[in-house]
Parts: sequence; structure tokens; C-alpha cells
Amino acid sequence: MKQFIIIMASLMLGIIIYNMIAGPGEGSIMSSVQHVWEEEIEMRTGGP
Repeated sequence: MKQFIIIMASLMLGIIIYNMIAGPGEGSIMSSVQHVWEEEIEMRTGGP
């Protein structure tokens, strides 16, 4: 029973961390990094 609880907790933690990093929406880390990269490219090239 302990092993089942640990595997379920690990699975849930993995899903939560994945959604935080690469999940849909503006709150994800990947989305934030993408916006920063786009702004930097725009600054370097002088426009879109």
C-alpha cells in the first residue's frame, strides 16, 4: 500500500510540475521565456 501511495504522489507531482513548466496558458514558465525571447529578437532586429 505504501508503494501505491508513493507512486501516485510521484505521478501527481510530475503532472503538476509539467503543467507549471510547459502547460498551456500565460502562467507557464515556457510561455514567459518565449515572450522574453520574442522581445529580445525584436530589439536586435529592429522590428517584427
